[in-house]
Amino acid sequence: MVTFKRLHEVPMKIVLEAWEKGFEGYYVNLSMPLQAFVTRLTNEDLLLDLSNIMLDGDKPIGINLNGVRSADGQVTGWNGGIGIAPEYRGRGLGKLLMEESMKAYLEAGVHQATLEAFVQNKGAIKLYEKFGYVIKDKLLHMSTMNPVYLETEPGIDSSFTTIIDMPIAASRLPFYNRAGAWQTQWQSAKGGQSLIVYLGGEPVGYAIFRHNYNPQGELVSIALYQCEVHSEQASSLQIYKYMLGQVFDPGKGNAKKVVINLKESHTELVAVLREAGFAAEVELVYMEKTM
Repeated sequence: MVTFKRLHEVPMKIVLEAWEKGFEGYYVNLSMPLQAFVTRLTNEDLLLDLSNIMLDGDKPIGINLNGVRSADGQVTGWNGGIGIAPEYRGRGLGKLLMEESMKAYLEAGVHQATLEAFVQNKGAIKLYEKFGYVIKDKLLHMSTMNPVYLETEPGIDSSFTTIIDMPIAASRLPFYNRAGAWQTQWQSAKGGQSLIVYLGGEPVGYAIFRHNYNPQGELVSIALYQCEVHSEQASSLQIYKYMLGQVFDPGKGNAKKVVINLKESHTELVAVLREAGFAAEVELVYMEKTM
């Protein structure tokens, strides 16, 4: 008999087992050790008391992770993963997990629910649409291993003033992008930094990023979460190039450069990144549902 529990009701090793089974044979390898899984829960603000595990007797066979964040009176929920063990797929159990997810959002007072799905996962997309989710955009997870060189107009760099601050500092700017995907928001950049660019004493752009190091203290990757320019700036292209040059400084060695879940509709930034040698590793659909 299939039953459901919230994650805080079961040992964490059982939760991890449900995750491992639920995403076995997935489009990308999502297997991870327990500590990395716990870190992911923390970094993405995924809540144990609003997330669900599906059991067949005592056997974990499915999982759904949910996160909730509030800003400016708007409560947003995020489906951070829904997976079913391979031998239980095709039985309609995903629908049951989605129903549990909707219950959790109603309990939390969610106004808008969001999620992402691999573009090739037609079955999952169809399921989400049945629950009222609508595709709003495509997300590009981009990367390059090459040094990033972006040439700006002569002399323009000297006109900018930059400060490095915590990620939350970017969220206080009037043009901060709250409409980006969940994993691009400042809350997900724990341990990261923000670069804020000023022109004539006024903020004109920002980037949120994080350096990731291996146990030996070597820089292995640089992850860009957001990069935005104030809409009133006519020189937006130059500001984008300047900020990307600062974040992905060629002097930072052979670290992998990653751009997380950038909306394809952000055409100017996408074009600049492609000019710099970035290519999409993964493409996702971005979906929303008004509760």
